[in-house]
Amino acid sequence: MNKALSLVLAIFVALLLVTAACAGCNTAANQSPTYIQDTGNPPDLTSIPLGEALSSGKPTLAEFGSSTCIPCKEMKPILEELAVEYESELNVVIIEVYDHMDLTRQYQIMTIPTQIFFDSSGKEITRHIGFWSKEEIIAQLKKIGIE
Repeated sequence: MNKALSLVLAIFVALLLVTAACAGCNTAANQSPTYIQDTGNPPDLTSIPLGEALSSGKPTLAEFGSSTCIPCKEMKPILEELAVEYESELNVVIIEVYDHMDLTRQYQIMTIPTQIFFDSSGKEITRHIGFWSKEEIIAQLKKIGIE
């Protein structure tokens, strides 16, 4: 009973930390960013299963976030642009933490947004917490050999 209570308490604290990280977030509708793409529509990065991306043989950039979190909203168009620009070299995935609590726990996400780079074999290379500019992400891509 004591272990079960400790586990429940740990999960509750993790949820509180994720919720607190998004303090100040609101539920207003996302503004639609502008994209330069043949279809004119951004890729749906939340529909790509992380396991599928990690087993594809390409490096993966996964962001753990929420559609109601302001920094996460600011990251979304950057990630969508990167997904288009690096389509043949990189998987880009957005994981909604409240929809995928199993992955949130598995990767020990305590603050959102958290971005994790995985190599082509699915091994975590590095992680970043908070807003990450496109320029900084591209610099990290170059460090792992993606031009």
